[in-house]
Amino acid sequence: MVLRAIAALASSLVFVLQLHATPTARSGPSILSSSAQDMNFTLEGKISAITANRLTVSTEENIVFHVRYDDKTEIRKKDGSSAAAKDLRVGLRVGVEGDLTEAGEIIAKRIEIQAEAAQKKSQTFLR
Repeated sequence: MVLRAIAALASSLVFVLQLHATPTARSGPSILSSSAQDMNFTLEGKISAITANRLTVSTEENIVFHVRYDDKTEIRKKDGSSAAAKDLRVGLRVGVEGDLTEAGEIIAKRIEIQAEAAQKKSQTFLR
């Protein structure tokens, strides 16, 4: 019974991912690609961690995605001006467009730096 529930949940998750992602045809092999079954995928969220060529992005729904990027990834600011990997930092809100692999990782084609994450305002009391 538990196995049936897990199988139903897994197939629901696959169905939801298919609703939000569209299959894409690859024109050639990619070093970062893990499968010919990759799908176009977009997300918006806040960078919660950064390591070499990899971001961890958390959405407002608290869904965590791992995003890989390289020197071919287009990185831009919201105003359209160029940015670079060195401009990416924890706390920034970003939009990511890329391919979702079967492993659940996103291979970024474009990253747009949208804004600083909202920070708590400190209150100042006047006396």
